[in-house]
Amino acid sequence: MKNFLFSTTALAVAGALTFGADANAAAKPIKIGVGGFMTTEMGFGNNDGDFETGGAATTVTANKKSSFNNIQDSEILFSGSTKLDSGITLSINMQFEGDQARNGSVDESYMKLTGGFGDLRLGSTTGTNSVLKHTAPYVGVAPDGGGSDPYVSVPANVTAANSTNASTSGDANKIAYISPRQGGLAIGVSYTPSTTNGDGAIVTGGNAGTEVSVIEGVISFETTMGTSSVQTDIAMEDASNNTQKMRAGLKVGAGGVTIGGSISKQRNSEGTLNGTAASAEREAYDLGVSYAMGAYTFGISTAVGTVDTTAGAGDDKESKWQAGMTYAIDTGVTGTLTWINADYTDGNSGLAANNNDGHALIGQIKVSF
Repeated sequence: MKNFLFSTTALAVAGALTFGADANAAAKPIKIGVGGFMTTEMGFGNNDGDFETGGAATTVTANKKSSFNNIQDSEILFSGSTKLDSGITLSINMQFEGDQARNGSVDESYMKLTGGFGDLRLGSTTGTNSVLKHTAPYVGVAPDGGGSDPYVSVPANVTAANSTNASTSGDANKIAYISPRQGGLAIGVSYTPSTTNGDGAIVTGGNAGTEVSVIEGVISFETTMGTSSVQTDIAMEDASNNTQKMRAGLKVGAGGVTIGGSISKQRNSEGTLNGTAASAEREAYDLGVSYAMGAYTFGISTAVGTVDTTAGAGDDKESKWQAGMTYAIDTGVTGTLTWINADYTDGNSGLAANNNDGHALIGQIKVSF
């Protein structure tokens, strides 16, 4: 797959750059546009009492959590494009976190070439497995991310994750290619030399090798028939840290009703790691249904993940379910309300401090611009 990606990328780049000096001179300068979003969130949550006290007497509050929290999440997006005389569109995309808690860090920053050959992305961007994935329809705060973490704490000893994403590469620098969609079918392949996103020489092998390279591949199918739709994908990734992951997702819509789900399984490339502390075996799934009615959308979903720890011990587990509602207040302004329940189980011990469960009621207002 790596050779296929390299050859595909070389052909795409060659085609993109074969427009000659005259065409280059005729191309109009890129004009930068500004967009983004700002989300303000407030919520109330609770944590298991034994988790907060470490199982000690209730008068001991060694880890007491506040029931209220206020979260801000915003990004500024700079983008622009120009169409070359060859017919290829060259665009740039830079996303900056806009909150003090995130120190104004860069989220994504990449160049994109699009044309009859497809979509070629170069730089710090999301991998093709994430771009073409399909999961359960989430309404409000999703159960497969860290949306409930500011209200229900994750015990340090619980290493399970309930996301089905095959996206170890994150937003690290990569080469990503997505083919044109033909008959509803599209393929995507990505190669990430290192997930650390540094500029130094990459060390992925030898005794001192600490960096991880990732190859991704996905097949996606999407079609619409009147008010009905079908979206599905099958994806894989292979990482140089001896892990391989497969995932599949399906989402079906009819009128205002959408149902869907996805599943993933990660295994060790080396069987000798199975049942050891270094094992990376994990599984996850999600299921959900939503209903859209005018400006309102309602939904309920669940996401569960387990990870194999050591031989003879139980699995670590992260399990969440949520019910949410969104309301389109005005153009670019959306309000959401979510009830979410989270449960974390440490398979290696029954210690109260290593297990937690709780719930939260979260409200959000999001403004897109």
